[in-house]
Amino acid sequence: MDYLHLKVTHAVADGKSRRVTWLHDEPQAINIEIFYEFDRVMPWSDETMMDGHVLPILLYAMSIGKTLRVHGPLSHGIMRNIEELQLIWRLWKPTIYKKIDIIPDRIADVRRGAGQDKAIAAFSGGVDATFTALRHTRTLPEKVRYPLSDVLMVHGFDVAVDNTRDFNDLMLRVTPLLDELHLNLHTIRTNSKTLGLQNWEDSFALELSGCLHMFSDDFQFGLVGSSEPYNGLVLPWGSSPVTDYLMSGDKFEIVHDGAGFLRTEKVAEVAKNVIACTTLKVCWEGSVQSGNCGHCEKCVRTQLNFLAAGCKIPPCFPPGFDINYINSINIRNVAQLAELSAIIRYADLYGATGHWLPVLKKRVKSWRPLRRHQQLRLLMLSVLVAIGMKEHIKKLRYTLQNMGRGRKKLPIAAGS
Repeated sequence: MDYLHLKVTHAVADGKSRRVTWLHDEPQAINIEIFYEFDRVMPWSDETMMDGHVLPILLYAMSIGKTLRVHGPLSHGIMRNIEELQLIWRLWKPTIYKKIDIIPDRIADVRRGAGQDKAIAAFSGGVDATFTALRHTRTLPEKVRYPLSDVLMVHGFDVAVDNTRDFNDLMLRVTPLLDELHLNLHTIRTNSKTLGLQNWEDSFALELSGCLHMFSDDFQFGLVGSSEPYNGLVLPWGSSPVTDYLMSGDKFEIVHDGAGFLRTEKVAEVAKNVIACTTLKVCWEGSVQSGNCGHCEKCVRTQLNFLAAGCKIPPCFPPGFDINYINSINIRNVAQLAELSAIIRYADLYGATGHWLPVLKKRVKSWRPLRRHQQLRLLMLSVLVAIGMKEHIKKLRYTLQNMGRGRKKLPIAAGS
């Protein structure tokens, strides 16, 4: 029988832990190495659950359709939940994902006993993460808050895995807010996203939840800021109230937080905190990955959130917002379209006005889904950006054109 084998190794050097998830595709003899580098020494033993190492590669395993042989224990809870997760993704994308068997060395019942609860939240510096941090340290009554004391930033998701300078700058950027909220910062560096084993729009919450699970010895809850609100869910999508709770195991519960709020409502809450208005970081397309470029789709959309909420554009963005940016943004998927449409509905409902509103309405009305070749061009561009090759894109285009002289010139991908 053909298997996809999963093994994990753990090593400590210079006072920090490094784990590696090894995937061996039998009988093709394909070996894949996914590393996780921590900023401290992490607990490890033969009893450590593999829950956090299976989640990040689940969709990859389903895409190749082989039985996953896990060399280590899985919790009973994660086995039950992964069963349901597979059924969901099989129905959502039946031509891509197949339901597979998962065979661990053993299945353990490791439910926590009574004791003090602790929560850690995924934190990127963005709107959803900042809202969750504020909500569970300031805005919610203590009796209904999750006991949030720590946050986790993942180097390799929004900031390219080899871009150490910008990740360090990003940590410095968000430190004033974390200090004000008395939240401890943890970091993981991983090549999980860069490997491109799965469609990121499908897998990002699974990969993020896997990182949170690796802190299950010290925390009971992992908070993940919501993407879309309950009344505007976009499915299939990597993170939603439909699937995120199923990323929980016996020792560790994933909490999908904030879906009861529109993004503009979240922004209105963030706007009340002066420090958050300087630390907010939403951009993932700009050349400087520690800040906001101000004119990409995510930056423009967030600035429109502030305007729709009746707030000034905060200093975390470059000065001089130009409404012409609205016409130039690249709407890549229905989730982005839904968010822009929600801004229009919010503005109309609460009477927001401005020259930006009719421009946005026209832009949304004119949107058409990308054709297949356009999607491939954008995918190639995003890969080049992720591996730090953005500056070489034009050189690559020039070379390709010279190789095919006399042929039709190649168009530059949007955003280059």
